[in-house]
Amino acid sequence: MIHVTLMPTRTRYRKNTSRLAAAASCLALWTLSFTLLDAQAPVPTAVIESARPWLGHEQQVEEHLRRAVITRMEDIGTGVTRPRRAYLMPSEPVASLVWKVLPPGRRNGYWESYKSEIAAYELDRLLGMRMVPPVVERQIDNETGAAVMWVSGRKSVKELGGKVPSSAEWGKPIRQMQMFDNLIRNIDRNAGNILIGQPGDIVLIDHSRAFTTDKKLQNKVERVDAELWERMQTLTRENLTRALGQWLDEDAIAAIVTRRDAMAVEIKKQIEKKGQALVLIP
Repeated sequence: MIHVTLMPTRTRYRKNTSRLAAAASCLALWTLSFTLLDAQAPVPTAVIESARPWLGHEQQVEEHLRRAVITRMEDIGTGVTRPRRAYLMPSEPVASLVWKVLPPGRRNGYWESYKSEIAAYELDRLLGMRMVPPVVERQIDNETGAAVMWVSGRKSVKELGGKVPSSAEWGKPIRQMQMFDNLIRNIDRNAGNILIGQPGDIVLIDHSRAFTTDKKLQNKVERVDAELWERMQTLTRENLTRALGQWLDEDAIAAIVTRRDAMAVEIKKQIEKKGQALVLIP
C-alpha cells in the first residue's frame, strides 16, 4: 500500500494555489484507490508443515546434497549400517545429510549397497509416491557413497513407542509402504526407519538392503492401494532401466518386474476370494 502525505503549503503567489489544490486532490484519490485494492487482497493462510519438506524443491535439494561444504561429521549411533551425519554449509535448503559408504556386496550375510538408497529414491519418484527423501551419489574424503537428506523434526515409529499407526488416515500410506517394500524386496523395514509427521504423512528411510534378486514378496498381499497399483502395472524393464540402470544391474531390475508380476497373481487371488472392493482400495 502506498501512502502519500501532503503537507500544507503557504505561498505569496495565489495563481499557484488552485494548481496545488488540484494536485493534492488527485494524489489523495490515488492513495485511496491503492488502499481499497490492498483491503481486497487475499489474506495469506497458514502453511501446514509437512514431514516431507523437499516436495517441490527436489532439484535444489539434490544439488545441495552434492555440492554443499561439509563442516563436520558425527556418528549417528543407530542403524546396522553405521551411518554418519554430515553438517552442511550453507544450512539451507538442507542443514545436514546422512552419509552411507556401502560399496555393493554382502556384509554379515546381507546384501548391502549405497546404490540401493539412490534406486529407492528414484523408483519412489517414478511411482509418484513422494515418501522417500532425496538421495544422491557423492564423494567425501575420497569415499563414494549415498548422501541422504536428513529429515529434521520427525520421530520414528520406534521413538513413538514402536507401534505403527492404525487409524483410518494412516491406511493409505501404510498400504503404499507395504507394496513398495514388496516391489523392491526390502527386508529391513522396521520401526526405526518409518518417520511420522502429520496424520497420514510418512517418510521412508534406509533402503540399503533392498533390490536383491530374490523374487519372494516381503509382505502378505491383502489390501492394496488402487492408484499405486495402477502405476506399478506400467513398469517395464525398459522404463526401469532408464530410471535405475545407473544404480542396479540387469538381474536386479528383472527381479523388480518378477516381483510385480507375483503381486498381480496374489491380488487376483484376493479379488476372487473377497471381491475387488475389499482388495483394491481407492
